[in-house]
Amino acid sequence: MTQRFRLFSRSTLGALAVFAAALPLAAQNPASSAPSPTASGRPATAAVTLKFDTAYTGDTPFTARGASAGSFSVAQFGTEVAVPLPPLAGDIFPIVSLEYRHYSLDRDAATPLPDRLQSLSGALTVFTKLDADWSLLASLSPGFHNAGSAFSSKGFGVGVLALASRKFTPEFGAGFGFVYDSLSKGTGRIIPVATFNWTPAPAWRVTLGFPRTGVIYTFSPELDFEFTAEADFGSFYVTDDPLSGGRNKPALNRTRLEYQSLRVGPAVAWRVSPTFSARASLGAVPLLRADYHQRNYRATADRTAPYASASLEWKF
Repeated sequence: MTQRFRLFSRSTLGALAVFAAALPLAAQNPASSAPSPTASGRPATAAVTLKFDTAYTGDTPFTARGASAGSFSVAQFGTEVAVPLPPLAGDIFPIVSLEYRHYSLDRDAATPLPDRLQSLSGALTVFTKLDADWSLLASLSPGFHNAGSAFSSKGFGVGVLALASRKFTPEFGAGFGFVYDSLSKGTGRIIPVATFNWTPAPAWRVTLGFPRTGVIYTFSPELDFEFTAEADFGSFYVTDDPLSGGRNKPALNRTRLEYQSLRVGPAVAWRVSPTFSARASLGAVPLLRADYHQRNYRATADRTAPYASASLEWKF
């Protein structure tokens, strides 16, 4: 997992989060008619979703090509809104979403990284049930991903996701598909993906996949306890070299930077009401690196860093 998760773009796999908004629709009996629309034309089971999240990764030193690459910490936040549209042909449910993400790097003078990374992307996601067991999800995610304070056409990229899911038993389901990322290079441009979901007992769930793998225990209808490993990542276009000179360092202007982080630790998810939920986690970051793949230059953390994160979600 640690060698492969860098190959995905967040804009592409953000569609997996949007997939959660379609899950109520997946529970509909395919033999019945489509869900009744509301006055706005949306299915009665659908809702507009607004999300906010933030995280902090503690300061840690880095090495690149055998030399010190300084140190940095990361403060980040993001927001996303997802809006379900009226169904197409009665059983195809589209969702449009818009997401903004911002990374602020508190770095020392020897760190060859920009002090700011940001992305703005949209997505069109469609979901449909084929029969009682099979469903399909597809998403197209264009967006801008740049270092610095402004967006430019050089940071434009398109992500594509296609996933077929099957419910094998009441306790076990799996999804298989592929992702395409126009900002990635080499083998990361198009690769297969798989997800697995298992409910060994009514209060327990196990998920295996990307970007999150974990074990979830439902303590009550309002409260979940989790232990997860999750990836945080993004590809960004860098216009100007953030560090002139440096030992054994190539020029890092007009290239792409892939930010890659793996978080491991416990979390608590609280469903405050049917329309509002919150999640908080803390733990360790055993893998943190910044990869200028086109220049064969990678800065990797020398030690594990602490992290903390929180998110809020409203449904309307």
